[in-house]
Amino acid sequence: MKRKHIILIHAIFWAVSLVSIGLQAIPSIGVKQWDVITIDFSIYIVSFVSCFYLFYFYISQKHIDKKKIALLIISGILFTLIITIPIVYLYIYLLFQNVLELTGRKFLLNFGKYYIGFFETNFMFAVCGTLLKIVLLWYNNTMKQKEAEKQLISGELALLRSQINPRFLLNTLTYIKSLIGKLPEKAIYSIENLSEIMSYMLYETSAEKVSLDDEINYINNYLNLQKVRFEPEYIAYKVEGTAAGKSVPPLLFMPLLENAFESAQNSSAIPGIIINLYISDINLSFGIIARARTNMKTIKDEEGFSISSIKRFLDLQFGKNYNFEARDEDGNYQVRLDVDLSS
Repeated sequence: MKRKHIILIHAIFWAVSLVSIGLQAIPSIGVKQWDVITIDFSIYIVSFVSCFYLFYFYISQKHIDKKKIALLIISGILFTLIITIPIVYLYIYLLFQNVLELTGRKFLLNFGKYYIGFFETNFMFAVCGTLLKIVLLWYNNTMKQKEAEKQLISGELALLRSQINPRFLLNTLTYIKSLIGKLPEKAIYSIENLSEIMSYMLYETSAEKVSLDDEINYINNYLNLQKVRFEPEYIAYKVEGTAAGKSVPPLLFMPLLENAFESAQNSSAIPGIIINLYISDINLSFGIIARARTNMKTIKDEEGFSISSIKRFLDLQFGKNYNFEARDEDGNYQVRLDVDLSS
């Protein structure tokens, strides 16, 4: 927690406390002299502030880590019992010197009367100081834990994204190499599309979110590369809805597209790949059907993305605000991703 916020919490606490203590002194106005009221009020404030901050600064992370709460409570009570003795003595010495002239049981009874009053309130402020420090330590620990989790998630996402780039680049360059001698025009066209794709991967995907329009443009470039390899009618791609103003994690659709093309690359069906992207105000739905697939398990880890890694990627990005399904049905590989964009 920032220092200014901590100071504000302390200021509010003491403003409320001082007002409450001051209200208790109102009945004494006109009955007691002002110097007596001032001394009385000052000693109480010094006593409460001392107990509060002695415990506040004493409590540290080690007391929470050791979890010796019982020992801490007993030590706190004993310390408060001891520190209250000189405070009460000073209070009596300044305001009720006649008590000091008493002896024996009368002195103990009068001293005890003031002592109990001070001890109860001192202990209450000592508890307040302890609890406030514990809460602030807990808050700092929680923030550090969340930051560590955020860094871990960022690292996992970076790792998952890094797995996409080399595989895709290697597959594409291998294919372009085969085109250079036979179909140089197609090779040049593929290189231009690949250049746009790599520029997007290198310079745009470091952010947590990118515009959905950029992702759709990325899909278009990716499909243009694939269309060079297949018949024009092999890929059926349709986008419905408006992407303007919406954002998604970068490379969201990449693993789904790669798996689909890996599964259908030997298919003779037309269309062999059917891709639909539907966008509403708060949701998007992305579906792929790859035809003539014999078995989903035939995609090896080095050829495609495992379902578990895709789900892990989606978990890190959306938590529970998505639905993902992937299955083989009648020889077709079908995948569907629904994402809540409102969260």
